[in-house]
Amino acid sequence: MQVILLQDVARVGRRYEVVDVSGGYANNFLFPKKLAEPATAAKVATLEKKRIAAQAAEDARKAALKEKLDELKDTTIVLEVKADEQGHLFKKIRQNDIEKVLRDEHDLELPEGSILLDAPLHEVGDHEVPVEVGGDRATLTIELVKES
Repeated sequence: MQVILLQDVARVGRRYEVVDVSGGYANNFLFPKKLAEPATAAKVATLEKKRIAAQAAEDARKAALKEKLDELKDTTIVLEVKADEQGHLFKKIRQNDIEKVLRDEHDLELPEGSILLDAPLHEVGDHEVPVEVGGDRATLTIELVKES
């Protein structure tokens, strides 16, 4: 029996895929838990339209993200941080701190794990931070300045 999966199902398939399963599995497990629906010609055609629209939206999102990333390549992001006289930070700067600054100040929402920081930043000064999104790579300069 062919069904359209409404959610990811382990060892069966991913959301919006048309898969073949046994009738008993579909009727006794997938349909009652609203994990799938029967695959009719009309539903498959509608699903294909949704898939095309979702792919177009994803492509547009990636293009906009790449454009924003290109704008930030030559940008220096300045962060005021608390530090001692030797320039050691009281609180290390991690990936999520950099993501928050990019989101709040530069209106750039990056996917999880895009900032490739080897270790947290722990000293005042300039730091080169690589960012990778969908195969596109950029290097941001993060300048940590001691608060006055």
